[in-house]
Amino acid sequence: MTSETEITTLNRKRGNIKSQITKLANALMDKTEHSIPKLQAQLDIVSRLQDKFELLKNDYYKITNTTEFADVESSLDSVEDDLLNLEGSLKTSINQLKCNVQSVSLSNQSKGAPIKLPKIPLPTFCGRFEEWNLFKTQFNDLINENSQLSDNEKLHYLRGSLKGEAKIIETADDDFSSLFKALEQRYENKRVIVDCHIKNILNLQVMKRESSEDLRILLDNVKKNLRSLKILDFERDKLSNALLLNVVLDKLDRET
Repeated sequence: MTSETEITTLNRKRGNIKSQITKLANALMDKTEHSIPKLQAQLDIVSRLQDKFELLKNDYYKITNTTEFADVESSLDSVEDDLLNLEGSLKTSINQLKCNVQSVSLSNQSKGAPIKLPKIPLPTFCGRFEEWNLFKTQFNDLINENSQLSDNEKLHYLRGSLKGEAKIIETADDDFSSLFKALEQRYENKRVIVDCHIKNILNLQVMKRESSEDLRILLDNVKKNLRSLKILDFERDKLSNALLLNVVLDKLDRET
């Protein structure tokens, strides 16, 4: 049985990470203080917090039994979600500032001067149905809702964001609206997206050996797809929990 002292120490570490996340999130809300160097520094802090959190999760796995870990699992999931949301918000804010800087720079150039656009980090989409909603949200925030960009510029950025299978949809005659609408018609398919998340769970890699790290990766992949299904209004019930348990047990090695 794990000692209360060990659990208390881990809980304090978890609380410390949580307080730092809250502090960074509050700072991000004050947009008057935004600058690319400052946001990048905060993003670096988030990266270090993610490393600390991974070590903390491993410590929980090592020193807690199944019952003890179940007591803290929801709290760990909450911290992990907060870290991912904070990382996404910081990256979006950085990209927005970079786009604004570029727009100001272009407006200061004469119309006849040659324009050499700097490389702008943009979200990419390769045609995976389960990644469409995230790509659409990020692209709308960075490009589509930027009133300083013309439709031709938006089309240029959209074409540059499409990779692999998603790029096949393009035609030479497309404008921004027609291409974006074609993508929505192709990939905004709730049934197919749900099927993708279910298949991701069913096709999880089987563990070859007893490993706390492999077990954590397995559980994280399951929970990631379950969160996406919940967003799509597919809630778990007793039947789905029983089916899910059998699927996960089949992925475990004999020792585990």
